This record gives sequence, C-alpha cells and structure tokens, in this order.
Amino acid sequence: MTQENSSKDNRKKKKNNKKSKLSVFRLIIVFFLLFGFIAAGIVGGYVLAVVKTAPDIDPTNIDDLLHQSSYILDEKGNVIEKLLTEQNRTSVTLDKIPENLQNAFIAIEDERFSDHIGVDFRGIVSALVDDIKAGSAARGASTITQQLARNLYLSNEKKLERKIKEAYLAIQIEKQLTKDQILEAYLNRIYLGQGAYGVQEAAQTYFSKDVGELTLAECALIAGITKNPNSLPPYKLYLPDDVDSDDEVVGQVDILGTRYTAVFNSEPINRQRTILSKMLELGYINKSEYEEAKNEDIKGAIKPGKRELMGISSYFSDYVKTQVLNDLIEKAGYTKDEAEKELYTGGLKIYSTMDLNMQQKIEKAYEQFGEILVSGDLNKIKGPILVDWSVDKRQNIIGDDKKVVLYKQSNLIDEDGNLIIEAGTYNFTDEGNLVVKNKKLNIYPKTIDIEDYYTIDDKKNLVKHVVGSLALAMDNYDVSDKKELIIKSSYLNNNKNFYRVNTDGTLLINPKYFQNNDKVGIVQPQSATVVIDYNTGEIKALVGGRDIDGSRLFNRALSQRQPGSVIKPLAVYLPALDNGFTAADTIDDIPHYDHNGNLWPKNWYSGYRGLMSLRESVEQSVNVNSVKMLSNIGIDVSKEYLAKMGIIKEDGKDSFITRQENKFTNDENLSALGLGGMTKGLTPLEVTSAFGAIANNGVAVDPIAYTKVLDRYDNVILENKPNKTKVTSPEVSYIMSDILRTTVSNGIAGRAKLRNKMQIPVAGKTGTTQDKGDVWFAGYTPYYVAGVWIGNDSPQIKMTKGSSMAAEFWSYIMTSIHEGYEPKNFTKPDNIVTRQICKISGKLATELCSRDPRGSTVRTEMFVKGTEPTEECNVHVEVAIDTSTGKLSSDYCPPELIENKVFIKREPAYNPEEHNGIVPADYQYTVPSEECDIHTQSEVNDQEWFDWFDYWFNNEDNSNNSEQEPNSDSDSDSDVDSNDN
Repeated sequence: MTQENSSKDNRKKKKNNKKSKLSVFRLIIVFFLLFGFIAAGIVGGYVLAVVKTAPDIDPTNIDDLLHQSSYILDEKGNVIEKLLTEQNRTSVTLDKIPENLQNAFIAIEDERFSDHIGVDFRGIVSALVDDIKAGSAARGASTITQQLARNLYLSNEKKLERKIKEAYLAIQIEKQLTKDQILEAYLNRIYLGQGAYGVQEAAQTYFSKDVGELTLAECALIAGITKNPNSLPPYKLYLPDDVDSDDEVVGQVDILGTRYTAVFNSEPINRQRTILSKMLELGYINKSEYEEAKNEDIKGAIKPGKRELMGISSYFSDYVKTQVLNDLIEKAGYTKDEAEKELYTGGLKIYSTMDLNMQQKIEKAYEQFGEILVSGDLNKIKGPILVDWSVDKRQNIIGDDKKVVLYKQSNLIDEDGNLIIEAGTYNFTDEGNLVVKNKKLNIYPKTIDIEDYYTIDDKKNLVKHVVGSLALAMDNYDVSDKKELIIKSSYLNNNKNFYRVNTDGTLLINPKYFQNNDKVGIVQPQSATVVIDYNTGEIKALVGGRDIDGSRLFNRALSQRQPGSVIKPLAVYLPALDNGFTAADTIDDIPHYDHNGNLWPKNWYSGYRGLMSLRESVEQSVNVNSVKMLSNIGIDVSKEYLAKMGIIKEDGKDSFITRQENKFTNDENLSALGLGGMTKGLTPLEVTSAFGAIANNGVAVDPIAYTKVLDRYDNVILENKPNKTKVTSPEVSYIMSDILRTTVSNGIAGRAKLRNKMQIPVAGKTGTTQDKGDVWFAGYTPYYVAGVWIGNDSPQIKMTKGSSMAAEFWSYIMTSIHEGYEPKNFTKPDNIVTRQICKISGKLATELCSRDPRGSTVRTEMFVKGTEPTEECNVHVEVAIDTSTGKLSSDYCPPELIENKVFIKREPAYNPEEHNGIVPADYQYTVPSEECDIHTQSEVNDQEWFDWFDYWFNNEDNSNNSEQEPNSDSDSDSDVDSNDN
C-alpha cells in the first residue's frame, strides 16, 4: 500500500514537473511572441512615422523633375539666371539607347528589375549574406527604381530613414509608371562622372559619340561607373605639370579656361569585365560577344569630348555657383556629386549679393572700353589700340626677346583653316615618318601645342585666337633629341587626310586634327573689375573680362596677376602705421642696393628725390622708400597683416608662396612685398577685398557672393555670413585712407577722381608691373571699394599706357555707379589730432621750414593721438654764406657778399662719392660743409692799410686847405692824388 502510494506520488511529481516545464516553455514562447509583436509594432510604427515624412510625389511628372532648375536671384530677389542643365544632361528616349547598355545596367544594378515591385526582397537577403561573408558592405541592395527615387526626391545620406523612404517611394513609382518609363528616366538621370549626367552625355564625354553608337565593351564600361563616379571614369584629369612620365595620355580637356590632360584610368576595366561576365551569365550576350568585348581596346577608343559647362552666362553667376558648390560640400556635408546634382537639378533658390543695376552699368562700360580709353580718330592709330605694336617683318607680334608672341593669322592658318608648316621645316624619312622642326609647334611631355595667332577687329582691338593642340595620342609620335616631332607612318597611313603638300612645298595640316581651334577669339588687352560693399563684404558687381561677345570661361577677376605698386599700402605702409610710424615720418629716397651690391630698385621716375614724408612716398609711389620701409618693419610683420586681410590664408589656399613651399622662388622678399613682384600674383577680388579692410575702419570682411540658399521646399540649407578680422585700429586705417585720398587728389592717381564735379572723395593706389604688363587701380569711396585690372592674356605683350589707364576706367565706372548718391566724406575717428609739421623732417614746423628754397614745407598732418611729434624741425638750418663762393662765410668775407640762407641738413650726411657721384634732387639744398677760403686774413690787412692811408691823406689835405682861399681849385690835386694812387 505504501509502495503504491509512493508510486502514485512519483507519477504525480513527474506529471507536475512536465506541466511545469511545459508552462515555462509556453511562457517563453508567449514572451518571444509578445516581444516580436511589440518589436514589430515599434518597427512598424517607426517605419510608418518615417514614411509619413517622405515627400509627396507625382511620378507622372517625372520628366519635369529630371530638369528641375535652380535659380540665382539678385539682392532684391529678382531672378538673374536660371541654371540650365541641358548641356550636361541630354535626355534620349529608350529606343535610342542600345539594348546592350540597358542590359548592362540591369545586369549589374538590378537583375530582377522586370519582376520586383520596386523593392527586391530577395536581393536584400542576398546582399545581407554577401555583406556578412565579406565582413563589410560588399554590395548594395537598392533596385534601379530605388536609385531613381533617391536621385529624384532624396539625398545620398547613408541613414536608415533614407532607405525606408527610398523603398516606399520606389513602390509608389512602380504603381504609376511602366518598367520602360522607369528605366528611361533612370538612364537619363544617373551621374556617370566627369560632370556627365545620363548615358548620352557619358557617351559624348568619354567617347565623343552618341549613345546609339556605343559598342558592347563601351556600354559595359559606362554601366560600371555608377558604383563610384569619382574613381571609375575611364580617364582622370590632371594639370599638365602633374602628369607623370608613365601616365597614358588620351587627350586634353578645357575647363574654365584651364587646360587639363586626360590620363587613362585602368581601374574601371575590372568592373567592366565583371559586368560582361554577368551579362553572359544572364543570357544577354553569348560567349563570342563576351570574348570580343573583353578584348576590345578601350584605351584606344577613348576620345574626351569637348566639355560644355552648365549654365554659363556671366562671370558673377559663375562665381556664385562655384561658391555654392564649395559650401554645399564643406558646410552642408554633400559629396561633390551630390552638390552638383543639387545645384543644377535641385530647384534651389540662391540669393546672390549682386546689385543688378550696378552690374549692368559695368557691363555697359566694358562694351565701350576702347572708346573710354582712346581719344581721337581710331583710324589714325597704327596697329591695334592700347597695345604696344612691336612686330617683325612678317607682322608677327614679338616680345622684348624678339621671339614671336602671336602670329599673324595668315602666317599660321590659311583661308581653309589648315596649319601652315613652311618648306624646309619638315621632311619625310625613308620609313614614311613625318619629321617637323617648326617654332609654331611647342612640344611638351604629353601634348603638342600650336602657337596662337591674332586678328584686328573693326574696333581696332587686338584679338587673340587659341588654336590648341594637335590631336595626337602619345603612341602616334616620338620626339627626337633635337626636339623634332616625328609623326609615325602608321598613323599617317591610317589618317590619309592628316596633311597635304602644296606645289610650293608648304605642308598643310588638316584642321580636323586640331583641338579647340578658337575662331571667335578674345580681345586684348583684357580687364576685370570687382565692386564690394566693404561694410558687409557683399560683392555687388563682378566682371571677369571684356570678351562680351565671346566665351566667358576664364574669369580674370579670380585670376592671379602681379600687383605691382598696388600692394604697397597693404604690405608696407598700413603695417608701418600700425607699428609706430606716422604719415609725417621721413624716408630718404637715395640710392639703395641689393645683396649683390647692385643699384636696386629703380623708381618710376629717373634718379632720386631725397628726403620726403611717408605720405609723399605713397602719393608718388616711390619704389626705394617702399623697400626701405619694408626693411624697417620686417617681412614677418608684413605677412601678418596680409594674413589678416585674407591674402595669406591658414589653409594655404592662396597665391602667396612661402619659403617652406619653395626655398628659391617665393614671396618672402622685398621685391614681392615691397614692389608687388610676386611669384604668382594676386587676383582682383583679393586686392579689392584687402583695400576694403582699410576703408572699413581696419576690419577685413571676407567677400561673399551669396547670402543664403533655399531648397525646393524653401528650407534654408546654406546661410552665408562672412568672417570678420580686425586688421588695425579705426584711427590707423583712417590715416591710411587719408594718405590714399591725397594720392588721388595730389599724387599720381589723379585720373581716378570722380567726374561731373561729384563731391565724393576717392582714396586709392595705382599699380604698374614691369614694361606695363599689368596695370591696376584699387580704391574706394565712402560707399564702395572697387578694383580694376587691365592687361594682356599674354603678359609678353605690353600696353601703350600705364596705370593711368586703370585709374581712368575706374573713375568712369565709379562715377556711373555713384550717380544720385549724396556727397559724403570718410568718417573721422575722435582720437585723431593734427599738427603743423615740416614734411622734410616730420617734426613740428619752424619759421625756417616756411623759407625752404623750394617753397614752404609746412603742412597740416594727421596723427593718432599720442603719436604726434613734440620736437621742432632740426633739418632746416639757417647759415650765413658768401654769395660769391656759395660756401659758409668766414670772418674775412666782405659784408656785402654775406647773406643768410635756409638749407637742409641730413643726419647722417649724404656723400656722393659713396654712390659713384649720384646725387638726389634735394642735394643742391644741403647746407654747405666748407667755409669760404677765398677771403683771407692778408686780404683783410691790405684793406685796413688802405683805409688808414685814406684817412691820413684826407686829414692832411684838410690842413693845407686852411691856408688857401676858400674858392681855390683843388681838383688838380685830386687828379694828381688820384694819378699817384
């Protein structure tokens, strides 16, 4: 009984244990189910929340979205440019796109494209497995429809939210569009590197052919670019100097006036072969087609197409676009590709700083450029206007070295456009190679450039034409040790029309084999103007060239040219005034020598003028004094101020070359900073902005071309607030401004005064480089700062006028801009005091200063309070001289020959013998150092004896007369006395 009960108890326990285990198991299942439901709810809620934030779309207007333009607006919100994209996105219908290209994209991007609903769940799982195996993101899972949704409606940010929206929008697109419509839109939208959007533009960019002409191998190559448009294009672009000897050059491309060399990129070949293999696997091609495409010479097929830039319409707008692109990348975190897509197809509203009225006035002035600067009958001018007409016997323009700078058109190109190679400068070898040794061809490591030529238009402008390069790949020619161009016979045999030979032996090269033969040309001299509101940094107007009817690719407002003397206030005199010097301080313009003992620098005038104030040194742009003052303050101090004004930048993205960058050729020297002979130079925008710092009470404001950017939904995605940097105190900047004001009113920049009797002052500085290669005027009014540069694109061609030409043009445009403005003076700070000083000594004037033999040297000068002079002038001295000798009078000089005169006394004294007899202009007013040596003691003793004899004789005569009759005649005695004497 006990055993039975025990057995029953055990069975009950086991049963209870089983129930307990089952309950725990059920509980776990319920828990996981409940957790799953909760997680699903959370995920579902999250997905639903994300989906709700997805943009509302209408896939039926997808064609419009492919070309949704952005707009640039002026400061008042008026549209000044619609950013057109047709030039870089040429849409084609699906029937014009080869099936091989369609299948290549489908094979590598979305092999189940025809079956899924917009999202490929099988592909997602497959991609996840591949990623786990690879330990990283090995492949993407976005379908073609998802990629289209992302390109049209979303950004490229790698976040889960974007992937959810992308999937949702892809499903919406699939509901309303056919597969063909989706594929056509995708192939016309996809970015394929080198600025090409869509397959038609890619075909032109890489192979210079229409998309319908692509081979299977070319189709696979283009389809492969989508994975990484930055690293997988078939060629990459480099500046010519950056091309290595082992690089394989496939052509040249011009972008924004800069020529780049296209170098073959082998990286996309592996991707191309992967795509061909996938197409074979999926049955799109057969084995024979696969092998043929795999073995095709892709490098030989590459032919870079002419780069058409998007929306080129004006220099100002181009600069705005450049700034917005850079800021989208640097400030908003976009990639380069995303930024370009957003700019040209994102429907942006870009609020520029342009004053449209001002811009139009300057554009109009450039249309009348020649008429403004040239007076008289143009027909009576020999050669083109404003250009130094130096030509050889054949009318080719030559430089100082007598080498041809520009060929006369008929000497370079014949009437049919053929390149002329004269008899005797070429020959054919027995192997059939063409050997050319002609100065018209410049042989570089990777290119064969043709010299430029000129024409003269109906306005007497010199017009420069760029011919470009011979379209020869490197494997088609050799270069001999004698620098001869050897074009291989194999190339000539395959290109029978490359040349022909005239009966006179002249060889003519077919123009089909030139790259970028510019038949329109660009007028010379060229020019650029920038106008800025220096209080805000806003660029109000910008013109980068006077080629109004031609190409506007090259923006000279952003191009570096040597600044000449326009740099002096920035690099020398403003730092000097902020470091203890005053406008009255004296600098001696006397011979100066370089480290080799050679006279240097030369002034723009002959000789030297001697003692003058800092103010006058600026007014007269004295080279010697600029160099001497720079030596006083030091190169490092000068660099410090240039950095504050934005000319030297912390990131090194500037024109200034340091010793660290180049030990032998750099800008850390007296010539570069004291005279403007910089290695690269400065841009008109940099110069104008730097002068704005002086005008703006010593505060530099970075120049900006736009204030904000809104996306298509009017959200602010960029807000552009300029950086501000204190350069000097308001007092120092005001004194510098006043010096620049008198440089215009009293100095050599008089042509910059505003016309029509405007009561608005101008402060500024001229600049001229050696042989008038570049001329400048940078200056400002109480309203705006502006800079004008004029020069030839070929610096070897000089101009007939100097900086007065730039000052005159500056005056013309600024007079036009200031029409209707109220008279206004520069605001004077409270802490400015004035004193009557001597401009020769820089000290307080004395009565002697007003009696300087050249005229009074007394003037009223400004000082920052506390820096005014307290000592009286000790340079002017008054001494007695012997007028017969010009020397200091001695005790023995006759009184009637002695005269008090005012002279100058240098400390230390100037010794002409130390300078090969050279004397400054004021040396003649130097106080004599020698005493009269003609009038002596013996001469004085003789005079005293005569005086005693005369006294004795007269007294004796009077004694005799007392014994005679009063009326007796004494003249005979006087005569005798006289005769005896």
